[in-house]
Amino acid sequence: MNPEEEKVWRAIQRKDVPAFERYFRENYRFLLMASFRIVRDAGLARELVNDVFMKIWEDGASMDIDASLKSYLHRAVVNRSLNEVARLKTHKKRMAMLPTGPTETSAPGTLEEDELRARLYRAIEALPGQCKRVFKMSRFEDLDHHQIAEELGISAYTVKNHIAYALKLLSKILIFFVFGLVLWRCFFVLYVLHG
Repeated sequence: MNPEEEKVWRAIQRKDVPAFERYFRENYRFLLMASFRIVRDAGLARELVNDVFMKIWEDGASMDIDASLKSYLHRAVVNRSLNEVARLKTHKKRMAMLPTGPTETSAPGTLEEDELRARLYRAIEALPGQCKRVFKMSRFEDLDHHQIAEELGISAYTVKNHIAYALKLLSKILIFFVFGLVLWRCFFVLYVLHG
């Protein structure tokens, strides 16, 4: 690490906000492009770069970086991006195996439940990358905020925000389906009662 980077790194380790913000602004675009070349999703690339910066901000005091700080961050962003691409490929394979509609063995009264479940899965899949990952770990793997934060290298507060955002989006998406279903049933009942 050259003397100038060493000075910046020591300032970041001491939680010097102006030094961190300056370094962030100077290197963000470079790291964003590195991530985007791998993940091909601007939103996901932003999340991954932000996570790497949050990691050095939160854990910088205990981190030992011998090489260039810029090289270290570049490698961290590239590794995180590659891991995310691999995780997404695996996830797509798993999701392809899940039923998305009613099954042949569905009871007659569960058609709406099957449709609601399918819409819920599609809505979850439409969430932004890191938000979706955090939400699934919370709801499907039964991990708490601290376990998710530790596994993903982000703060528990960030995990909480991702989950709140996911729930807000999912409720907006699903409320239209439920409202439409209730409305359809009301019209059906009125039609049956009044011929």
